[in-house]
Amino acid sequence: IAHTSEAWGATVVRIAMGVEMGGYLEHPEVETARVHEAVKAARELGIYAIIDWHDHHAHKHAKEAAAFFAEMAALYKDTPNVIFEIYNEPLPEANWKQVRAYAVEVLAAIRGAGANNLVLVGSPHWSQDVNLAAAKPVTEYGNVAYTLHFYAASHGAELRATAKAAMKKGIAIFVSEWGT
Repeated sequence: IAHTSEAWGATVVRIAMGVEMGGYLEHPEVETARVHEAVKAARELGIYAIIDWHDHHAHKHAKEAAAFFAEMAALYKDTPNVIFEIYNEPLPEANWKQVRAYAVEVLAAIRGAGANNLVLVGSPHWSQDVNLAAAKPVTEYGNVAYTLHFYAASHGAELRATAKAAMKKGIAIFVSEWGT
């Protein structure tokens, strides 16, 4: 992290913790230790750390996610440079009703631990349908933004228009993944 932060002038690192296929669900202690190590490095460098529950099917693992984020929230509730990304790229088959219900459950665990850290919520279709979040945002808890993932080679004016329309409805958007 230190080399990348210095070489690229990075001010944020996204700690993408794999959940399935040998990740957190099978090895929670190992994966959690890796997250703590990365957060520690980010804190030492004075950069933001996004703790990312990197799971395309997170709504099927709500109990595990809530327990994980309750632990993270208790540890990092007084660390303003820690951000929680609770659902990376919901697949197209996950509808907004499912994603929203999951988000409310995980947010309850985070806020229940006393943390007011920024929470990033994905939207269906690989975090592209922010219009769905704008139509029925999470209102039960504050300090929430919705992730948008943008790749210039495959996304264009249509996705930018969707984002602009969603922001006009009053939601905050955070681009946590992008590329060419």
